[in-house]
Amino acid sequence: MEEERPKISKKRDTLFVYFCVISGHLLTVSLGASMAWTSPVLTKLNSNNTDINPLGRPITTVEISMLAGIPSFTNTLGLLLMPKFSDLIGRKSYLLFCGVVMLLSGVGLSFSSASITLMIIARCLFSFTGAYTVMAIYVAEITEDHNRGRFGCYLGIFHQLGHLFGYLVGPFFSIKYFSLIMTAPALIFVVVFLMAPETPIYLLIRGKESDCKDSLRKLRRYKSDEEIELELKNMKENLGTERKGKVVDLFKKRENILALIFSLLALLIKFSSGVTVIFTFLAPFFDEAGTSLSGDMVAILIAVFKITFFIISSFAIEKFGRRKLILISSGGTVLPLFFIGIYFYLQSIDSSLLPHLQWLPLTGLILTVCFFGIGLGPIPQVLIAELPPAELRAALTALVHSTGNVVTFALTSLYPLVSEMYGNQWCVWWFSLNCAVGAILMYFFLPETKGKSFDEIQEMLKNYSELKIQ
Repeated sequence: MEEERPKISKKRDTLFVYFCVISGHLLTVSLGASMAWTSPVLTKLNSNNTDINPLGRPITTVEISMLAGIPSFTNTLGLLLMPKFSDLIGRKSYLLFCGVVMLLSGVGLSFSSASITLMIIARCLFSFTGAYTVMAIYVAEITEDHNRGRFGCYLGIFHQLGHLFGYLVGPFFSIKYFSLIMTAPALIFVVVFLMAPETPIYLLIRGKESDCKDSLRKLRRYKSDEEIELELKNMKENLGTERKGKVVDLFKKRENILALIFSLLALLIKFSSGVTVIFTFLAPFFDEAGTSLSGDMVAILIAVFKITFFIISSFAIEKFGRRKLILISSGGTVLPLFFIGIYFYLQSIDSSLLPHLQWLPLTGLILTVCFFGIGLGPIPQVLIAELPPAELRAALTALVHSTGNVVTFALTSLYPLVSEMYGNQWCVWWFSLNCAVGAILMYFFLPETKGKSFDEIQEMLKNYSELKIQ
């Protein structure tokens, strides 16, 4: 019988932990703004007005597909390189490197707005490093069991703040100045994140026990030396049998395969829900709905609702758990998306009911992003960061997000083409079906990880066949 480990006492989170998480997520704000970049920019590039359209002509559907889709594909290549560098030079150093790359790419994007090719190249470089995946690992490794889920949700919150930032700024500035402004949070990040420590877990993996203690003391300032020593001891026991991991190691043990499957399941349902795709084209999407509201203004309103529910999720996740929230989220998005599809179908046949249903697209989108924000938006990233063992965390994160980016590339590239050929309704109905299937799969197979240590999560996966998934 394995001896039960002493529990580490819960204490209030230090301001320094908040500083590390929030300053780190300034990078996430810029990444979120870059994802929203296409929404206000495509409105300008579709214009015949050469004062606001630097191309001098309306952008074609194929060019829209390339501008939105190719960066998602190249991000996959970047993510495949990420584990090596974040494991070799450290989470903090890699994130600082990402910040510098994003700064240079943002400046390049601002001066390339007269060329579709140059804009695509600059957008590819901006998120090529996969910084948000390493940020999730960084946060998971500096937090504790009782607050890991809450702080893990901050990635989604700041990503949505980046969306809102892009929607607020984009319509009122030229493409050149909008591209510079969205890069500003990355500049602040590079300056302030220098004060953040490397993660204790990474330092311990690298054999730097003294540096690990120093990092813990900074992050757990309200704890005594004895409590710091206890946490260090538990970390050493968790890592005692671990070695440097490779991608192939993910397929050697059952628990690693299950961690990979559950991480993929959650992330692929998130992307296949279509919310990420719709947000990429939100202003044009809503303009096509033919209501009296401006697409740019709707984008701002929707982003506010989305952020609100991401914040609610960060408070609710430790109370209700990951599984319950993500089930409510995936199930709840089904009907709003289905009814948005009905609206577009009625529009395609020029139904006489349309004047009475002008409220449906906005209401449906608000309900969709509210349900999305409570679970599907933030929680997959939490699961990806906490399901694998420490030595495989970066490798699994890279593989899962690479796969997710391939799916995003396919959906984002095909959406404008399929929408033009067959109508928006079929795209939205497909998204609704994905959410329904995802909810069923997660109901039967996804385990709960709330309140569990990394070591307890591994034990749970090892004994998965004995679990009762409720």
